[in-house]
Amino acid sequence: MQAGHIPLALAIATYDWNPKTVVFCLGMHFLPNADSLVVRAGFAKPEFHCTVTHSILFALVVSGIVALFSPHYAIFALVAILAHYAADIGSTVGLPLLWPFSKRKFTLAFFKDTGYWGWQMLIGYYRQPMAWVLEGAVLAFFAYRLYVVSA
Repeated sequence: MQAGHIPLALAIATYDWNPKTVVFCLGMHFLPNADSLVVRAGFAKPEFHCTVTHSILFALVVSGIVALFSPHYAIFALVAILAHYAADIGSTVGLPLLWPFSKRKFTLAFFKDTGYWGWQMLIGYYRQPMAWVLEGAVLAFFAYRLYVVSA
């Protein structure tokens, strides 16, 4: 999933709908992709993307650190990061959810991996019909959450 990450993070934030939670959920949701910045900076090979930062252990460690400051936001951190994994698991690249206990990568293979950066990635992703189905579902869920919050 590409652009759908944004409404997915925002949908999570609607459970405590305020600017601080919105910014926090967006940051936590995109945190696993910080590994792509490490690759772009030349500190790691492209294969590093979707590894350690896409594991359940990473989500637990981050939410544990957040819990030291705010148990309330620790739950948002965990849900936002796990939602990121749910959005990514449809890609053929696979996610090492059980790292470091297993190197097995899990995938639902709904859409072909088209890379992690740039226009080629976006164009390749949005040429696949399942991309539109998944992103449409996320937008519908976000619209529903906005309706619930405003009611």
